[in-house]
Amino acid sequence: MLDAPKRHQQFSVALPASFTKDVPHLREKTSRAGMVARALAIFRVDRALIYNDKQDETSKREGRLFQKLLAYQETPQYMRRKIFPQDPDLQFAGILPPLRLPSHPGIEKPRPGLIRDALVLQSGPISKVDAGLSSLVTIPSKLNLSDRVTIRLNQTKPQLEGEVLDPSRLPIYWRFSVTRRDSTLGRLIKGEKGDLTISTSRRGRDVREIREDLRLEWQSSKKTLVLFGSPDQGVPEILGMEGIDHDKVCDFNVNTVPKQGVETVRTEEALFATLSVLNLLGEK
Repeated sequence: MLDAPKRHQQFSVALPASFTKDVPHLREKTSRAGMVARALAIFRVDRALIYNDKQDETSKREGRLFQKLLAYQETPQYMRRKIFPQDPDLQFAGILPPLRLPSHPGIEKPRPGLIRDALVLQSGPISKVDAGLSSLVTIPSKLNLSDRVTIRLNQTKPQLEGEVLDPSRLPIYWRFSVTRRDSTLGRLIKGEKGDLTISTSRRGRDVREIREDLRLEWQSSKKTLVLFGSPDQGVPEILGMEGIDHDKVCDFNVNTVPKQGVETVRTEEALFATLSVLNLLGEK
């Protein structure tokens, strides 16, 4: 499996809870969420943060569904049945494209040094975790029951034994996380306290005009947050509903699809376009 290096900064994207609100059928909602997960994985995003762009219950319900679909797709196949019991929201999960992240390995023979995600099945002074191997792995420390952890095998005989790792400290890109914030976009930005915040908008500056400034900021950033609007409102409009001046909380407002040939660019399409541009700006 390809082991891509992790990015030099913590890279997060903010996505609206109403992302799938304009799609009536669960099958299409699932398909669109699948495209988002592919983009996050392809471009090595660390965190997907879902914010409330509207305060009605329908949008919040859509946000919970969006979070569930992304989290399901990001979860390794051998852990899904235990983490996600039968759920009508996941009835079309079979159409989700595979991610093939480093955290989604195929069948592997246990060996010292092997790194896997695992689910804690037995908790105590000595814990047992399911890492999708031939038997449970013993961890000589107390873990919280049902927690998801990343482990490294230390020995395979006479039993599988390992230790817990912090995946953020791995030298390779491992996976993305999904968090739904029950807050507005303005509060999310304030809480993140990043050193580079980029919004995407059709009315933003042509990315070709600001490429060099954007590249310098991107390459020096330690904590980057990229904002995406909803199907019917851009980031400046969403922030405006909170009485927030977009220019005071965002370092750049960028149009990453200049001279677009269609009337509207969907959020998942803007996601691919924007992450492609940032990827081409290069690493530090």
